[in-house]
Parts: sequence; C-alpha cells; structure tokens
Amino acid sequence: MGEVKVIGSFPSLFSCGVQWALKLKGIEFEYFVEDLLNKSPMLLNYNPVHKKVPVLVHNGKAIVESLVILEYIDDTWKENPLLPQDPHERAMARFWAKFADEKCLFGGVWSAFCAEGEAKEKAVESALETLQVIEQELKGKKFFGGETIGYLDLVVGWIPRWLQALEEVGEMKLLDAERFPCLHAWAENWVDLPAIKESLPPLKAVVEYFHASKKYRLSLAAKMGEGEVKLFRTWSSPYGLRITWALKLKGIQYENIDEDLSNKSPLLLMYNPIHKKIPVLLHNGKAIAESAVILEYMDETWKENPILPQCPHERAMARFIAKFGDDKCTAALWRVVTTQGKEQEEAISTSMECLKTLEEWLKGKKYFNGDSIGYADIMLGWIANLVRVVEEILEMKLIDEERFPLLFAWIENLSNLPAIKDSWPPHDKLVSKYRAIRDSLIRGVE
Repeated sequence: MGEVKVIGSFPSLFSCGVQWALKLKGIEFEYFVEDLLNKSPMLLNYNPVHKKVPVLVHNGKAIVESLVILEYIDDTWKENPLLPQDPHERAMARFWAKFADEKCLFGGVWSAFCAEGEAKEKAVESALETLQVIEQELKGKKFFGGETIGYLDLVVGWIPRWLQALEEVGEMKLLDAERFPCLHAWAENWVDLPAIKESLPPLKAVVEYFHASKKYRLSLAAKMGEGEVKLFRTWSSPYGLRITWALKLKGIQYENIDEDLSNKSPLLLMYNPIHKKIPVLLHNGKAIAESAVILEYMDETWKENPILPQCPHERAMARFIAKFGDDKCTAALWRVVTTQGKEQEEAISTSMECLKTLEEWLKGKKYFNGDSIGYADIMLGWIANLVRVVEEILEMKLIDEERFPLLFAWIENLSNLPAIKDSWPPHDKLVSKYRAIRDSLIRGVE
C-alpha cells in the first residue's frame, strides 16, 4: 500500500472529503494540519503551484485538488468503489461534482455568505436555486450514490455541518426541511455514518472559524474602502486594462489588486456577488462593476480630463461605437482565434467588415474622440494590443497600413501615449496565453 499522508487544514471541507474517502476505503494515513497563514515548507514543496490544501502524498508522490485526489484514491484502492462502474454514470457523477463545487458552493452558498444588503437577497435566491437542482438529483435515493455513499456524497459532504455554520454566521436560512426534504433526509443519514461522524469538526468550532473569517473580511474591506480607490483586475484582461488607462489619464492614485479567477478571493465575491467577475472598482467602500459602467462612474466622479464628450449626441455616438466594439468586433476576433478552416475564414471576413466600419468612423480624426483620447478609444483600446497578438499566433495580417491607414495610425498614436504604453501586459506572455487557449479549444473540437 505504501506510505499515505494527507496535508489539510481546519476546518477545510475539501480536506475532510479526502479523509472520508480514505476511511471508507480502510486506508491508514497520517494527517498533517496546515496553518494557511504560515504555510509550511512541506506544503510548499508538495504543492508549489497553488500552495493549497488538501494534498495527498502516496509513496512520496503528491496529488493535489480534492476532486483529482478522490479519483486517484478510487483508481488506486479498488475496495468500496466511490465512482460508478458504468461510464455514463461516472460521467454524470463528475458533472454533478463540478456543479456542486462551482455553482452550489462557491457560486451560491459562499457568495450568499459574503454578500451584504440588496446583493445578499439576490445571492441567497441564487443559492436556493442551486440547492434545488441538487435536491432534484437526489430524489428517490438515500445517497447520491444510491443505497450506498459514493463520489458525489463526498463532494457535497460539507452541507450538513459547514452549511449550518454559514447559515448561522451569515444570518440566512437555506437548507429548510420543508423546501428540501431529500437533502434534509440525506444530511441526517450522512452524519450518522461512523466514518463521517468521527471526522466531522464540532459545529461550534466551525461557527467560530466563520465568525473570525467574516470579521477579518469586513475589517479588511473597511480598511480598503476609506477614501481609497482600488481596482480588482487580472493581468491579461482587456476590460481591466480599460479602467487602468482611465485612472492614469485622470491622474487618480489607486491600488491594483490582481485576481486569480481560478481561485476567486472572498473580497471579489463580496464586491461582485452577482457576476463574480473583474474588473471591480472600489471607491469609498462602494463597489462598481462592469467596465463600461465603471468608466462612466469615473467620468462623473472625477471631472478632470473628461473622457466622454459634453455634447449629448457625441456622447451617444461614443457609447454606440463602444458597444459595437464589444458586441461585434470582440465576438468576431474571438472566433478568428478559436476556429479553423471555413469557420475561421468566415470569422476573418466578419472581422474585416468590422474593421472597415471602425476605419470609416476615424475619417478626419486622430482618435475616435477627436484630437484627444476619449471613452470610445479606451473601450476599443484592446484592438491595439490583441490584434497584434492574434496576428503573431495565426501568422496573418489583419490591420496593415495600406488597407486600414487610419486604424493603423490610431494604433500607433494610442500605443505611444504614456498612460497606455506603460500599462500593456507582457506581449510574449499574452501570446503564450492565447496560443494555449486556441490549442486547447481546437483540440477539443477535433
């Protein structure tokens, strides 16, 4: 069998899932409790990429990510199988596990816990909807695995203890016996299983942990919001880049907070609980989301160096051009990157038509805004960068000086502005990212 170790933390529900699986399989293991505020050399050695728990170490080899670990355990130790034998049923178990983690836990329950005010009401409703989907999947069964517990039971095993604590600390009610009779009965059966019961952390301790977590999160949010400007973005997002440019053009001091969208921070989920996306601008403790909305907020808040025209008609045209860029140009260029063959040829043709339209709008002007950069230029600024990236990946030319002289000149003028030039993401890194996206999507189609 070899040496088995688990690196976990209290009260990590993902760590508990791994412990439960090993106990159900009858596998002896050594458990190491990790302090995530002071990560040990052992954790950093075994999980240098994400630096997270849980980590399973078997015969000196590390396996990370809870769902990956559960499948490894089932593949390695055949007794008491967790996943069904039938390929379709296995696929469905994996599908529901992904749904439970992404939609039910993070997208639903955790978002409801983090949200405040009106946003909390919407987040709670969203959480109830995801729980209703899980309820339907459980109908007619004692466990998600049928008459015995299986893979999906372990994935949602957090519901009886952790959801109860989140409800108490978050001052909300989600798992009602009348509304969710199947889930309620399942939870009672689940916590009565010896392998589960002996590994469940005490409710009081979990409640205390979430109280401390909430207090820390709110104090951090208050500290961040007092008269300060914060921008949540990712290094490669063209939408976040728009806000960076606008802040610099207006001379606004701000703090940039880089988000990892594969592991969204509690603060991002709290400030944008509906879409859970970047960019988010935080000003005086209030959050504004969606790049176009943020730009208009900024122009109304900080009057210096206006980015929208004063004339109502010109303002409307700037918004129209920006929407054309997002709805038409972005979609067309994305299809160029992510398709091949005839489909790509059609996407290139559509992209060229979009670029011709932009060329027409630039006639007689240095920028879309006129002699100085404005709202439409900021909204379309991604073209100056990403078109070059796409051209390099696909070894083709989309914007050349002969065919699109005005767009070509606009790109040169925009790119040489200090506020823009100093903010571009690293070109090589961006090329690598989009090449990987293209390769992955093309392989998926093939």
